Amino acid sequence: MSEAIALSSPSGKMSKTARERANKRLSKSLFGEEGLQRPQTPQPSEELVLRRQAVQLRDLADRGMSPRKNRAAATKLEERASTLSQRQLDRS
Repeated sequence: MSEAIALSSPSGKMSKTARERANKRLSKSLFGEEGLQRPQTPQPSEELVLRRQAVQLRDLADRGMSPRKNRAAATKLEERASTLSQRQLDRS
């Protein structure tokens, strides 16, 4: 822990290599050999992403932003999402 104090001290002078080695030793003592691991964030399925995009496009169309184009695009996205869900059901 004395290295942590030396590293944080503004008046403590260290060479670059000594500082790097001290940082490595300190990180190993704090976080272990593998380092700090981030928790895995669950990613949404492609079907869910497509359905969310379709909802957003329909919302834009309802607000008056290119209604025909956005509704058509939303319909295509929903069709793709339904084919994906059918494929997943067929596999299981």
